[in-house]
Amino acid sequence: MAPKNRSARIRKLASTLSEQFKLEYSKHEWIEAQYDDRRAEWTLSWIDGPTLAQVTRAARAADKEAVDGVRYERRYSQQAYALGAIGWARAGADLQGGNGWWAVSRVEEHLAKVKNPGRPKPGRETAMVERLIKAADGDRGRHWAEGSEICGLVDKRGLAWLLIPAGKPDERLPLTPLEVLTARYARGEKQRAWWEHLTPLTELEAFAAVQADPEAPAEAVAAVLELVPDVHAAIDAAVADLRTRVSTSG
Repeated sequence: MAPKNRSARIRKLASTLSEQFKLEYSKHEWIEAQYDDRRAEWTLSWIDGPTLAQVTRAARAADKEAVDGVRYERRYSQQAYALGAIGWARAGADLQGGNGWWAVSRVEEHLAKVKNPGRPKPGRETAMVERLIKAADGDRGRHWAEGSEICGLVDKRGLAWLLIPAGKPDERLPLTPLEVLTARYARGEKQRAWWEHLTPLTELEAFAAVQADPEAPAEAVAAVLELVPDVHAAIDAAVADLRTRVSTSG
């Protein structure tokens, strides 16, 4: 037998949980209660926001009887897929060259554990997310690209183009001194690591590259001078390690 006033209780619970988790209605994060007549089944669904585990625990704690047998469905916004794909690639994912379905499954594994995955930090991270979504949408207008298209674009093109669009120097996003030098001097596998994952050179590698370049532009020289304290720290750490190895072998 169904619990008394179950429909009203579940709908009220959806609103209560939305407020509890501070979900934004304008971003379509609000938890919705939906009833499937064919399956005779209730579903609580939402976009981004808290994880499945968080909502499940909160719902059972609030009204265990009413939510017995309820399905929970969490979907993701374009922003969540874009931010997740960027984080996935930055973590060193083995990119496959554009396999969107493979990529989106890996990104969703990561997103499942993340609360509020569609809220990038203001500034550079937000700009990267917006560029990725715009490129995935293409000329179809806003909100067309699916998660597999967004993740597939990162799987195909990596990340560096989001910071430094090809042929558009005026649209370059702010770079750290080490990133400036990496973008200019990285070669071979180091270059690939930068293009795909935004993995920079080490401070010592960047310093050596500028020192070996008699035609280094002013931007590169200025960037490497900012790295001098880090270069000294890296050398000191290397020297300390060598001394430890000598004393151990002795």
